[in-house]
Amino acid sequence: MKIIGINTSPRENSNSKIALEKALDTAESKGADVKIFDLNNMNIKTCQACDYCVEHNGECSLDDDMQEIYNEIKDAYGIIIATPIYMGNVSSLAKIFIDRFYAVMNSLDTYNVHGKKFSVIASQAAVDPPMYEYIKHNLETTVDIFRGIGFDVEDVELLIGNAKEAIINTKEDQINKAIMIGNKIVR
Repeated sequence: MKIIGINTSPRENSNSKIALEKALDTAESKGADVKIFDLNNMNIKTCQACDYCVEHNGECSLDDDMQEIYNEIKDAYGIIIATPIYMGNVSSLAKIFIDRFYAVMNSLDTYNVHGKKFSVIASQAAVDPPMYEYIKHNLETTVDIFRGIGFDVEDVELLIGNAKEAIINTKEDQINKAIMIGNKIVR
């Protein structure tokens, strides 16, 4: 089984990326083949809303690095997206990835989406409960898109209080949450 990780943080040592790597390491230790995509290091354009994918069985007209991710999705058992929270929502890289999922949505059979496992790991600096609830709501709304097109949503984990780069390495509870995501996505 293949699990792909989508890192949408621009930081090399971001807390969301560290959590994603922990989850993928755990999935790999359970026998999964894993692959991580660092979107900040890839050439992925924004959706052009051209509807080419609607008319061409989910094929996207943009010739960029998203094509490699599309190919991996077809054979993947599960996907884990990791995102920092910026301005109360997913990162701009995560939003571009989500928007480019329009091609997948327009060819669910080609991408064999139904029943694939899906998890989200998000990391934020804030610890304020009202902000936490607002962000959790935004994450759930985003995840509903994937649930609606047939993914089996496993986890939506919001890790809080991570204002410094790589601070998650000092937080055993958060590392354990990431490990649990890796365990759950392969079962």
